[in-house]
Amino acid sequence: MIRPLAVSSGTAPLRAALLLLGIGAGDALAQQPPPKAVETAPAQVRALAPSVVVTGQVQSRAAADLSAGVAGRLAWVSEPGTRVAAGGVVARLDTSEIELQRAEQAARVKRGEIGLAQLTREAERLRALGTAVSRVQLEQAEANRDLAAADLDIARATIRQTEDRLARAQVRAPFAGVVAERVRRDGEEVNRGDVVARLLNPESLQIQLFLPLRHVRAIRPGDRVKVRFEGREGDARVHAIVPAGDARSQSFEVLVELPPGAGWPAGGAVQVELPLGQPQALLAVPRDALIIRADGLAVFRVGKDHKAERIAVTTGTADGAWVAVSGGLSANDAVVVRGGESLHHGDPVDVVAARTEWPTETSVSPARSAP
Repeated sequence: MIRPLAVSSGTAPLRAALLLLGIGAGDALAQQPPPKAVETAPAQVRALAPSVVVTGQVQSRAAADLSAGVAGRLAWVSEPGTRVAAGGVVARLDTSEIELQRAEQAARVKRGEIGLAQLTREAERLRALGTAVSRVQLEQAEANRDLAAADLDIARATIRQTEDRLARAQVRAPFAGVVAERVRRDGEEVNRGDVVARLLNPESLQIQLFLPLRHVRAIRPGDRVKVRFEGREGDARVHAIVPAGDARSQSFEVLVELPPGAGWPAGGAVQVELPLGQPQALLAVPRDALIIRADGLAVFRVGKDHKAERIAVTTGTADGAWVAVSGGLSANDAVVVRGGESLHHGDPVDVVAARTEWPTETSVSPARSAP
């Protein structure tokens, strides 16, 4: 007869330990993290050109500081924002004193004309008398006539100068534009040459920017560039290059012409991307795929087993939203572009969106830091 094995009371701790081990293993399985949701895009071979992004300032190609042509008191100045046609009056000075001077000079001209006419008749009368008058008398009469004619010419020149001052008392626009600033106000006394208003043409714009001297041979007039401002983007053309470099900043000036009607704000700061070379076929990934960590720069590739594979990469030429990379990637590899900040090598992933294309441009920063 076989008797059951007796279990002594000393085996209770063993049963408890086994029970605890069973429960702990179950909890570990229950607490395994779910796959992380990610979005992917394929690595692609793209034609990328090296470029540089600099900040430039939009300015009007037709801008002028309008100054007073004569000294005096301002009678009226246009309000800022006023549109003025070419030749239109922007400001006007009080001309009361100048008009009084002109009236006085006009009277002098009239008096000179009367005097010249009288002396001319006198000289003709003496010449008509022939030998009845002395030659000295005739020469004196003709000299008086000629002096009167010269005085009349001086008086006429003086009145023309006064009329020119009257014309310059009206500050006129040299081109069609908008009054950008009213520097002086009605009632203020100004001297000749004092700026009273600033005028610009908002339809004729350019961007002024400065590039490092090392790029002076890479940029040429006629090159097409990309301009960005507050989410807007447009194309523009390099208009001119000033190859003389600044000794302090080690930079040179580039002027980019904006197309008419582009609507860019004069005085605003914009981002300009300029090409520095010819495009080359390079393996590239979207900027959003790059992850910066303490151990270097990498991307996460989604393997066939739906697990994240960390691939260390080295970046190269950047063009818009794409960056050339070298490392263990191949064309058409699915790289994580959303949700990769918290990924680690071997993490299971759930691809919620697999894009076949990626936008050419993006406002996202070149690479994202992750813990």
